[in-house]
Order: sequence, then structure tokens, then C-alpha cells
Amino acid sequence: MSSVEIVPFNEDYVEAAAALVAARYWAERELGNFLLPAKFEEAEAIVPILQDNSERTTGVAAIKEGRLVGFATGLMTMHQEARTAYIPDWGHGAESSDRWGTYRLMYADLASRWVANGYFTHVVTFFAHEREVADAWFSLGFGLENIDALREVGPVEGTMAGVEVRRANLEDLEVVIALTLATRRHLTTTPAFRPLFDHEGVEYYKQQLSDSDIVWWLAYQDSEVVGGMRIVPSSKRNFVLPVADESTCAITMAFTKEKERNRGVGTALLKHSLDWARSAGYKNCAVDFESANIPGSRFWLKNFQPVCYSLVRRLDERIAWAHGNRNEINFLR
Repeated sequence: MSSVEIVPFNEDYVEAAAALVAARYWAERELGNFLLPAKFEEAEAIVPILQDNSERTTGVAAIKEGRLVGFATGLMTMHQEARTAYIPDWGHGAESSDRWGTYRLMYADLASRWVANGYFTHVVTFFAHEREVADAWFSLGFGLENIDALREVGPVEGTMAGVEVRRANLEDLEVVIALTLATRRHLTTTPAFRPLFDHEGVEYYKQQLSDSDIVWWLAYQDSEVVGGMRIVPSSKRNFVLPVADESTCAITMAFTKEKERNRGVGTALLKHSLDWARSAGYKNCAVDFESANIPGSRFWLKNFQPVCYSLVRRLDERIAWAHGNRNEINFLR
């Protein structure tokens, strides 16, 4: 039996790689995620994505008997202020004969190059029902960090608080900034512990509030703002394949003050967001959230169906100098 050879990924492998991604996507829809747009079941829809990102990625191909049996390609980016190598949902695939082993071999090759170039945070995204793919990444030391989820823009179930919900405008600039910062402060707490870095400037929020395609909803209780939610077209963000469709909008910020949680404020905001989305012609709504955000994940998983999981591995940066090729004299000091 011939072994798998790991070689650099190049344009010669694009069509075969696209076919692997399309096959994964087709399998995901067959398992019940029928809200996913059907267009990505065709390799022709994946080819331009791989081509358009070729200059931004570094990748490998798994070759067996002269044929592509797997590939993985990563974007060099920043994640939480850290140099990060990110393998998106459209950036990997492997045949079923030894999918687990092929992923492990491909990552071993990629990781050595990433670490050599100072990328110690590694992230990968895959579809929600890819159990074997998940097992391969878990076996390599990755852990769950983010969930992408989807739902139709139909009626919302659950108790709704007796709050007034209205659309924000430029006069609400300070309120919108405060709610966004409150969201980020919440994510610094246990068990998420997401560091709080400088956030966008005032001009960013002015542009957001002036964009007719972006809607901020504010919830008021006795004239006090108790929560907010932002909803945007999926074209405004770089989204995963299951939500990359003109008929899909996305919630990209949501927050309820701690004292008002579990009273239906979030449900009321979600209802207004989906009512607006439906009137604007959208069919589906997406959201992504940190899995370690306990109140947030509880709310989103009640109302949305997961379509993608993102795992992260953060390496000990001391490996840059505390490696196996160190001069032995260093151990004697």
C-alpha cells in the first residue's frame, strides 16, 4: 500500500480540492442542514473562492498514487491581536479512506512552517456534522472556541419582556458604543476570558449608524437602555459558506444588561430583528458566538442551529527558542 505524500499546494490542485469541499458541503446538507444554500454543493462555486484567496494562503496537498486525496490551506491573519494561521471551512478536505490520518499529516507539515514564521495561534473551521474531521483536530490539541449558527426568519418562541424596542440612529451614537464595549467587557469574564483590546473609533460607529443596510435595535425599560442588537447583510462580513448567501442576514452584536437577563429582553430584540429581516426580503439569519460565553451560547443555541464549529490551538511561544536543536550548553547555565 502506497503512503501519502505531503507537498505544497498549488493551482494545479484547485479543481480537485474544490471537489473535496463540495462533497463535504453536500454531505452536510444531506444530514439535515437544509437551510444551507445549495450552490456550494457544486465544485464550480468553490473554485473561485480558492483562486481568489491563493495569494493570501499557504497550503499543502496530500498526494497518493499521483492523485489528490486531501488538502489544507490557511490564511495568515490576526486573531485577538495575535498572529494567526486560519484554515476556513472552504480551505480543507480529505477523502474518507483515511481522513483522520490525512488531516494529521497535513497539519504537521503546515504547523512547522507556521511556527517557524511566528504564527503560534492556529484556528480551523468545519461543518457542524463532520465528526471524523472534528476528532482529527481534537487529537492535535485543538479546542472549541466559536460556533456559527443559522435559522429561518420565522416567528420567535419564548417569553418577551415588556420593553420598548426601536431602531437606533446617529443620536444614539454614545449608547451604541457603550453597548458594544459592555459586550466585550462581558467576554473578559469567566469562563471566556477574552482579552479586551482597543475597539473601533467613533467614525466606525457613525458609518454603521448611517448605513441603511445595517440595523441597530435598542431595548428600553422605563427610559433606560437595557439591551441592543445589530443585524447586517452577510455580504458585509467574511462569513462561512453555510451563511454566505444574499438571502441571509447576520446578527453581529447582541447584549443585555446583567440585571435584565432571563426576562425576555434578548427574545424581544431577536423578534424585532427577524421581523425586519423578513420584511427586507431575507430568508435566513445567522449568528456566531463564543462557546465559552455561557449566557450567550444558551440563548443562541435555543434559537439557532449550529452549522460550523471553529477550533483553536494556542502554542507555547517559548518553543521558538526552547526547541530540540538548542545548544546543549544552554542547559548547563
